[in-house]
Amino acid sequence: MSTQATPMDPMRVLIHDLRNMLAVIVNYSELIGEELNDPEAIRADIQEVKAAAERAILLTEKLPRTGQRAT
Repeated sequence: MSTQATPMDPMRVLIHDLRNMLAVIVNYSELIGEELNDPEAIRADIQEVKAAAERAILLTEKLPRTGQRAT
């Protein structure tokens, strides 16, 4: 049995990371709905949603463009 780690497929890593960021967006959006009477908590949650969305946008830049070959 080999003790070396098997490298993960890069596409699986991207999908995993993107799903994690989308989960952050969904979860914080739900929190916002629960905290409608707490403006400071809402502001903090919105910042988390924004940060996760920005990370997701950066992650999509690693995906091959339609009609272009991945390099």
